[in-house]
Amino acid sequence: MKKWITPVLLFAAVFLVSRVCQPYTLICQEYEGLFLNTPDGWTRAFAQPWPLSGIVSDFLIQFYRDPVYGALILAVIVTLVFLLCRGLCKCLGFTLDSLPALGAGALWFFLSRSSEPKVGIAVLLVLSALWLLSLLLKKRPGRAWKPDLALALVLVHLAAALTIFSPSVQRTERFSRVKHDALYGVWDDLLKTVPPAVAEKDPELTPFALLALSGKEQLGDRMFTYPVYEENDLDMIYYDGNREYYTSLLFKACLYQYLGCYNEAVHNYYQWATQLPKGTSFVVLRRMVELYYLLGDYTLMEKYCRILDHTSVNGAYVRHFRALAAKGTPREADAPDVRAQIPVITHDPLYNLILLQRNGFDTPMLRDRMPAAAMLRKMQQEAE
Repeated sequence: MKKWITPVLLFAAVFLVSRVCQPYTLICQEYEGLFLNTPDGWTRAFAQPWPLSGIVSDFLIQFYRDPVYGALILAVIVTLVFLLCRGLCKCLGFTLDSLPALGAGALWFFLSRSSEPKVGIAVLLVLSALWLLSLLLKKRPGRAWKPDLALALVLVHLAAALTIFSPSVQRTERFSRVKHDALYGVWDDLLKTVPPAVAEKDPELTPFALLALSGKEQLGDRMFTYPVYEENDLDMIYYDGNREYYTSLLFKACLYQYLGCYNEAVHNYYQWATQLPKGTSFVVLRRMVELYYLLGDYTLMEKYCRILDHTSVNGAYVRHFRALAAKGTPREADAPDVRAQIPVITHDPLYNLILLQRNGFDTPMLRDRMPAAAMLRKMQQEAE
């Protein structure tokens, strides 16, 4: 029985730590992942480096939308790596559990900081091949198994501690939680995740906190509890060439969706998709379905529904919006003169809000952000 203590404990540790400490990290991996069962999808999949591990990884990421499944998949990968390492050691005549535990723990720590499980799948496939080869070449009987249990358990606990308390892991989890809350308007949770003290240390999160305050119509009352220095803090304006540009595109896509300017939200989701490894992702495709439904363009909505039909776990989502569209009336395409009047969003937050208001947009968030932007504009002018 002793030989099963380490793998069982390792499985439990990976599952519990991933589920409790990194659920939003796993969810956001699904948001940025993509697996399409189409000829083009398979062609691109086999064109990538390490295609087999990439295909398996992309397929498994679909299930990360539920962090229970994501944690379970990670636990299975790490535990299988441990068992294969132990099998190899036994075939080579080693009788220690500590070496397989060290390898599995290192892989776990690496996967906790990675954006996909591809490396873990690759390690698993390589070890499987080596283990099968060692069984074929083995000529002498194996030695008695005497697991180095105490050291193995220490290494498992060390891997758990490094994963839980790693600053980079904690920051990734916090930022993933903020992205999830911004995408789905979970304002109370977002403000709990980014209190003023956290925003002081990580200014990139400040615009998301201000967005949450706008969602609760409390921006004017609580804005200056956060490190707000200029009007651009409201719109998270960054330019090409830096890491924040990627984040700002997602932020502005969320912002303009909540402001009711769905065309601009589509525009920013398209731009954000170009920054992703595969050129689009599950969450972008789902948002295209939702936004084109809100715009009344059922033709384009159906286009993205058909794309999602080639995924494994989005069937309920697609059926929901097709049912809504069946009850609605598709909007006529805009005439050229109407399209010419669509507000063109600029890098001036206050001007954008005024432009939206003049074009008939009227949402609680728009009304809440207007005086805040005007106040910051005035403060900047006085400071100059």
